[in-house]
Amino acid sequence: MHILLLHQYFLPEHAAGSTRWNELVRHWANAGHQITILAGSVDYASGKPYNGKTEMALPASVRILRARVPATYQSGTAGRLWAYFGFLINSLWTGWSATEHSVHIVVASSPPLTIGLTGWLLAAKSGVPLVLELRDLWPDAPIELGFLRHSLLRWAAYRLEQFLYRKATHLVALTEAFKHVLINQKRMPAKRITVIPNGADFSQLQAVQRLFDRDAFRKEHHMEAGFWIIYAGAHGPANGLSILLDAADRLRHTPVRFLLIGDGPEKNALQHRAFQLKLTNVRFETSRPKKEVLPFILAADAGMVIMQPKPLFDTMLSAKLFDYLGCGLPVLTAINGLTRQLLTEAEAGLFLDPERPETWEGNLKPLLTNPVLHQQYSQQAIRLATYRFNRSEQAQAYIQCLKSCIQNT
Repeated sequence: MHILLLHQYFLPEHAAGSTRWNELVRHWANAGHQITILAGSVDYASGKPYNGKTEMALPASVRILRARVPATYQSGTAGRLWAYFGFLINSLWTGWSATEHSVHIVVASSPPLTIGLTGWLLAAKSGVPLVLELRDLWPDAPIELGFLRHSLLRWAAYRLEQFLYRKATHLVALTEAFKHVLINQKRMPAKRITVIPNGADFSQLQAVQRLFDRDAFRKEHHMEAGFWIIYAGAHGPANGLSILLDAADRLRHTPVRFLLIGDGPEKNALQHRAFQLKLTNVRFETSRPKKEVLPFILAADAGMVIMQPKPLFDTMLSAKLFDYLGCGLPVLTAINGLTRQLLTEAEAGLFLDPERPETWEGNLKPLLTNPVLHQQYSQQAIRLATYRFNRSEQAQAYIQCLKSCIQNT
């Protein structure tokens, strides 16, 4: 099967960010499928061009085409929109020749939602099905975060959403909660929606674990003392890291240490605030590719997932959650809703109220003082990742979904 994948943020080799699609593509290629990837030229988190970074090492059956994107992600709403529409135009130009080869199906991964327009036009040109993947619910997310304030822009965004949902052959949602919203609020039929969540890639993790010495790594990176909580991800306005700094201020007299790895538009402001508060229990590290982040996760004592306390994020499962689970870290979540439910039911982590950081010390105390409880959470984390969120199994399920779309069209 020849799959045309549209993903504006598909990562080159050695780039930091979510590796969902890098891992899925690798599994598909190893299973004998041909994939053409149409991606952007600018890193979303930093807003900087990739500038010739090498692409991921993949079989010859994978081809990566990069369409030029204006480097304006960090320039407010107008800059983001310019980047989205710049990619829309340039990806159509680049993708038009790509579809001259035999393509069996087009997969467009949103956000941004505008990528669905490219997918629709290229699928129509080739006469093949379009699968629209929803990693976030747009335009709901940017509207709730205050990025789309103008009523005309909101109206246009919702019209685009409705149009693309009608034109897509099938929708792939990342969580059951997304599917619930699509059915009950967007009036989409359940039979046109498949849930393929994020997951843990054990092949990559096992390669790192084989050579990993935890004690030596902690000593080398000055992590011998303390209970280290790692956050590895974006430092943006949606991520709620100012809440984490509030909690760190109240936890400065405890063994708790926070390690923040990543990049984003809020990072400088967060570092400045940590400096003003004299938070010696918070360390910032530069953004790294996943294979370099995994040793830090393995060396930590717990993983942190956090977002702004908004209802929209209650439907999400953060990509970084699955790396923590796969590494056997107890997970601390400051996200209510689906994430809290998943971790508490599996007994793989704790909920920390993002609106009451003064309660974190008491909530963390059992984990800090009870090694048996920590070990139980660790074992349950690995079990959860293995049996419910295994990337290899998800790749197979995705292929079956695509085959069904082709057969039923």
